[in-house]
Amino acid sequence: MKNILIAILVIAVSLTSCGTKKNPEADSAEKESLKQYELVEVWKTDTLFKVPECVIYDEVNDVIYVSNMNHEPRKKDGNGFISRLSTEGEILELKWVEDMSSPKGLGIYDGKLYVSDVDEVIVIDIAKGEIIDRVFLEGAKMINDISIDGKGNLYVSDSDDNSIFLISNGVVSKWLSEGLNAPNGLLLDGERLLLASMGSEDFVAIDLGTKEITMISKGVNKGDGIARISVPGHFLVTDWFGIVFLVYPDGSKVSLLDTRDKEIGTADIDYIPEKNLLLVPTFYKQHVVAYKLVEKKGE
Repeated sequence: MKNILIAILVIAVSLTSCGTKKNPEADSAEKESLKQYELVEVWKTDTLFKVPECVIYDEVNDVIYVSNMNHEPRKKDGNGFISRLSTEGEILELKWVEDMSSPKGLGIYDGKLYVSDVDEVIVIDIAKGEIIDRVFLEGAKMINDISIDGKGNLYVSDSDDNSIFLISNGVVSKWLSEGLNAPNGLLLDGERLLLASMGSEDFVAIDLGTKEITMISKGVNKGDGIARISVPGHFLVTDWFGIVFLVYPDGSKVSLLDTRDKEIGTADIDYIPEKNLLLVPTFYKQHVVAYKLVEKKGE
């Protein structure tokens, strides 16, 4: 009987030990999620832009493109343009490409820069620095951001129409028009499309296959830009009135930057992982600011 009791005890201890073993990958992710970060300003440009709404880094040419709305977000006034900016903050060419109205979201694919402009997507040949095509989106009211997958399919948000368009092989369709409230920032992430919205003020994921919407984080206010950072599962999301949020894998978030008291906007951002550089267009303050994302030191 005594031997039986000892055997049972050994088995129980063994099972308990197995149950408490941690997955190294999960443990690493948990440690990353506990880290605290902050933004440190590196440079800011001259105030020569005209309502800079979006920035995007061109890795091939090591240059940054800036969309300039030039005040009217919906008006077809023909005064908008794209600028070229160095990664050190020097404005290389203020009016690199013109002949557009209210350029906002930007996307790059196969040597071309795609620009959302009220009700059309403008296609720019980067090498030539000229417009080569315009894709009209019938029914669009105010298209906003763009995200492009590895096959060149474009997802385009329409904030006023509460919809997301898809441009695939030159064919335009409404990809999603239900369950959205002033959709804005888009970012493809594997088999899902991430969305930050101004109306519902949330950050969600949309399954590309089923189109099911899953909540990631609430309370991002006037959701605008989304950027993937070097830390897996972490994203930066902006409220265009002046907040940059860091959203953790579990959906919790912290504010890394709040410039609302200075009326400095934080519109559609981009992050350059190789340079650890966050690019923030400031909207009505007419400049772009770059920050380093650094881990906070212990108090």
